[in-house]
Amino acid sequence: MRKIVSLFLILFMFCSCDKDGNIITEKEQLPPITNTGANTVGCLIDGKVFLPHQSGINPAVNCFYQIEGGEQYFVMNFADLRNGKNEMVVLMLRKVDVKEGEVYKLNKTFTIAPELTGALGVYSSAESQLFYTNEIVTGELKITRLDISKSIIAGTFWFDAVNDKGVKVQITEGRFDWNY
Repeated sequence: MRKIVSLFLILFMFCSCDKDGNIITEKEQLPPITNTGANTVGCLIDGKVFLPHQSGINPAVNCFYQIEGGEQYFVMNFADLRNGKNEMVVLMLRKVDVKEGEVYKLNKTFTIAPELTGALGVYSSAESQLFYTNEIVTGELKITRLDISKSIIAGTFWFDAVNDKGVKVQITEGRFDWNY
């Protein structure tokens, strides 16, 4: 009996339940919200934990912050590349004055056009469906740390996104803490 209780306590320490009561392990939980350059990122997609997973030589996370021609750019994308899924979340600030403590409204739709200025969120499903923010379906990105001398950018985010058929996806409890 003592062994059973001990085993239960050990499992309880390393596991928790999702909103549907399913057991999830520590590896499937969102990373804590930090600002130290911990190289962590994750979010919930329609209530399910989404974390980056690499496959082969393709990186699961790409993050950069740069100033070019006096204009600032920030992109964070992270993907689950296992088994050819290529499911991905993208956050982008383009030609926006990026400042620590600022909250940016994610309300642009992705275009390749160089005149795009603003903030947007994109989700690409495992079925290669693209979901975008727009002027009506929006979200927020908060930069909680921007340390140019240490190349650290951290923040939190959430956004709703819609595909061309009007299907909506909810991205919630997002967080990242990255050395760019």
